Parts: sequence; structure tokens; C-alpha cells
Amino acid sequence: MAAFVGNRPGNPRLGYTFASLTMLVSGVAIYVNSIGVKMFPDSTLYTLLKNAIVGMVLLGAFVVRKETRAELCKAGYRELALLLVVALIGGSIAYALDFRGLQIATPVTASLIDHTQFLFVALLAALLLRERVGGTVWAALGVLLVGLTIGVRFDAVRWDAGVSYLLAATALFAVDFILIKYLLRTVSALTVMTFKMFVGAALLLAFVAATGHLGLVTRLQAIQWEFAAVTGLILLAFTVTSILGLRHASATAVTAIPAAAPIVTTILVALSREVAIAPTKWLGLALMVVALLVILIFGFRRELRIARPGQSKVV
Repeated sequence: MAAFVGNRPGNPRLGYTFASLTMLVSGVAIYVNSIGVKMFPDSTLYTLLKNAIVGMVLLGAFVVRKETRAELCKAGYRELALLLVVALIGGSIAYALDFRGLQIATPVTASLIDHTQFLFVALLAALLLRERVGGTVWAALGVLLVGLTIGVRFDAVRWDAGVSYLLAATALFAVDFILIKYLLRTVSALTVMTFKMFVGAALLLAFVAATGHLGLVTRLQAIQWEFAAVTGLILLAFTVTSILGLRHASATAVTAIPAAAPIVTTILVALSREVAIAPTKWLGLALMVVALLVILIFGFRRELRIARPGQSKVV
């Protein structure tokens, strides 16, 4: 259970393992959510249902563990305020904006904007958290961005109303990652997860109720509830692996590694739809693989070197 506990040295090996798991989960999530979001009349309602499932599961784990209950009682005003900000930004507003943008914008536009998130995090981490990942990793981040954008049909990019939603969501998610990384220095991962997802879901519930869309729940069909349940479990896996990754490794690495999730998504699309992959797409995937390997090898070694003696052995 040490991975869930704050106030302990991080373990880069665990951090990079969780980040790799996040990449796999994210690849599946991209594929499933592209189907699920189109099945709901209100994207915020869809987001609420998924997040509520995650929030309830995490709240149950939080209540069971007396350590986290005691931690919350002893938390200072600063920690509590930041936990609420994380819940507001990353647990509600960013999700609602992102899924609203996905409904309006073209898939190409949404994909292009989403690809920049890890760069937002890397820049903020360097400026605010003083993360130093080294020139090799920065070069890999550039290669990763090129790989992600190769094959994108820029003529299909539409600068419509959805762009503002997507840009705002991307920026807020990046800020949220930085705040979580900072909080994890003194607050346990489980407490951060619970606040982000449970309190965030409660805020989303209030918003959906205020807009008069909560009644749509009674008209949902079985297939929609099934999608909400499945995507909720996927989101739970993403939340756990990403925050535990942040607990043990740099914010730059933990967001850059999952950015290569299109490798997983492309494989799923090819297997399920029997779609031929264009040569340019293969080139992009190859560059993503190269960038991923560089980050996993050189980034991990650097973080392991700068870890305090014995830090990398904590389990």
C-alpha cells in the first residue's frame, strides 16, 4: 500500500510502470469513448455518470482506510483548498469541456489539440515544479509530437466552436496534473483521487441538475448504462495509474508516456474494423515508438540517478 501513501520518497521504477499502464488504458479509452460520447444526448451527463462510478468506488476505499480519514482530519487549510481546486478543475470542469468539445469539433481537430497536452505539462513542470528531464527527453518529446501529427489531415481541421472547449480542457487538465504532483508531496494518492473524482462528480451533478438535464437519466437505455459502466471502470483504471505514476515519477514522463496511446488505439481500430493503415500512419507510429523508448530508457535512468540513495528501492 506504500504507493498510496504521501510523505515518502518516490520510486521511479513504479512511476514509469504506472505511466506505461496508463498508456495502455488510455489507448483503450480513446477507442471506447469515441463510440460512447455519441450515444448520449448530453455529453456532460455522460461525463457525470462515468465520473460518479469512479468517485463512489474511490470513496468506498477512502472510508475503509482509517489512515486516509485521519489524514483528512489533520490536513491544513492549504491542502484542503488545493484538493477542492483539483476536484473543481480536473474532476468536473475539464471533463465537461472536453466532452462538449468532442461533440462539436471534428475528430481530427480534437485529436490535434489533445496531442499537445503533454507539452503543456512539461513546460509547466519545468517552470513551476523545477523538473529537469534533460535534453534527450526534450528531444524525444519533440519526436513524439511529430509522430502524433504525421498523417493528420490538416485540411480537415476546423476552427469551430469546439476548439475553444478543447483548448480550455487541455490547459485545465495540464494545470490539474501540476497541482496533483505538488499535492502528492504531502497528501496520499488515495485522498487526491477521492477528492478529484468524488467531489468532482458531485459538482458535475449540481451543474447537470441546474441545467435541467438530470431528468435525461430516466430515459437512458440499457446500452447507454452499459457504456457508462464500462467507460467508468476504464476511467477508474486511468485515474489510479496516472495519479500513482505522478506519485513516483516526474509529471513530464507520466504525461508524455500515455501520449503514445494512439499506438494502442490504432491497433484496436485495425483489429476491429479491418482498416488498412496508411504508410504515413506507420511512420508516425514508428516515431512514437522511438520517442517512447527514449523516454522510458533515458528519462528513467535520469530520474533513478537523481533519486536519493535507497529511494528507488522503496516498494
